[in-house]
Amino acid sequence: MNGPGKPKNEMSNLERSVHALHLYQDYEQMIGIVLPLITDGIELNEKCIFIGTKKACAVLEKKFKSKISILSPTVPAAEFVKWLRAEMEHTDLHVGLRIFLQNAEEYLQYEEVIDDFVTQADTKLFLICLYAVDTISANQFLELLKSHGHVLVDHLLRPNSFYSRVKHRIWVDPLTGVFNKRYLENQLSQELQRASRYEHNLSILCCDIDNFVAINDEFGHEVGDRILEELTSILKRNIRSIDIVARYGGDEFIVLLPETERNRALKTGTRIAEQIKDYDFFKDELQVKEMSASIGVASFPEDAGGTFELIKKAHNALLQAKKEGGGRALLCT
Repeated sequence: MNGPGKPKNEMSNLERSVHALHLYQDYEQMIGIVLPLITDGIELNEKCIFIGTKKACAVLEKKFKSKISILSPTVPAAEFVKWLRAEMEHTDLHVGLRIFLQNAEEYLQYEEVIDDFVTQADTKLFLICLYAVDTISANQFLELLKSHGHVLVDHLLRPNSFYSRVKHRIWVDPLTGVFNKRYLENQLSQELQRASRYEHNLSILCCDIDNFVAINDEFGHEVGDRILEELTSILKRNIRSIDIVARYGGDEFIVLLPETERNRALKTGTRIAEQIKDYDFFKDELQVKEMSASIGVASFPEDAGGTFELIKKAHNALLQAKKEGGGRALLCT
C-alpha cells in the first residue's frame, strides 16, 4: 500500500470501477503514465494486464516480470467482452482487475457492454484506454470523451481550455444546466461504491411532473421547457451542496442524496412535492392553476445495491405515486 509521504496517483483516488481515458503525446510519455499506474495496481493487489504494441509490452515485461500479464498481439475486438468476462471470473486472488489498452479505438463499439461492468458497486474493474494525441482527429477525440466515464488528460490540457468546454457539453443538460443521465449514472456508481465501503446510507429521488405531456401538447414545447427550468430551480433550492440534481430524460429528474437514509430522503421528497404544488409556474399567464409532481424514493442498502437496480426501484415508486393521484413522494416497496 502507499507508504507515508508517498503521493497517490490519479487512479488511487478513485473509489469505483471506471472506464478511463488517458491521452499521451509520445511513446515515452505513455510509458511514464503507465508505470506508476501498474505499480499502484500491484501494490493494491489488483491483477494488471497490458494489451498493446510489442515495443511497449517488451519494456513492461522487463520491468515487472511475472507481476503483470502481457498480451501481444491484442485480444481481437470481437472477442474482447467475452475475454473480459472470463478474466473477471478468475480474479479470486486479487481485489480487482486493472486493464491497459493501448490505441484501442475498435473497442469503443462495446462501450455500453463495458458500462455494465463499471457501474456495479461490487465490481473492481479499471479499464484504462491509452491514445496517442497525434493519431486521433477532433471528432474522434469528442467520441472518445463521450465513451469514457472518467477522463485523465490534465497533464495535456490546461483548465478552462478546450477540454473543459467539451467536458461541460458532455456532462451537462443544455436546457436546464444540471447534470445529464450519463453523469448521474457514473456519479451514482461512485457513491454506491463509497457507501458500501464505509457502510453509509445513500438515497435517490426520481421526480417528474404529473400530466406533463398533456400540458406540453396544449401549450407548446416552449412552455414545457420553461416548466422544466422552473422545476430544476425548485429541486436545487431543496438540496445540500453535496447532493446532485440530474435530468435523466424528458421531464424525469433524479436527485442523488449521499449519506441519507430512506426516511430522511422521503421527507426531502415530500417537501419538494409540496413546494411544487404551491409554486406558480406561470405567474398567472396561463390557465393552469396548479401543477404537481410525483417522486419515488429508493435507498441503499435497504432497497438495492446496484446503480440501475436502485434507479429502477425509485422509478417504480414514482409510477406508484402517480397511480395514487400524484403530487406526493413514496418509498419503493
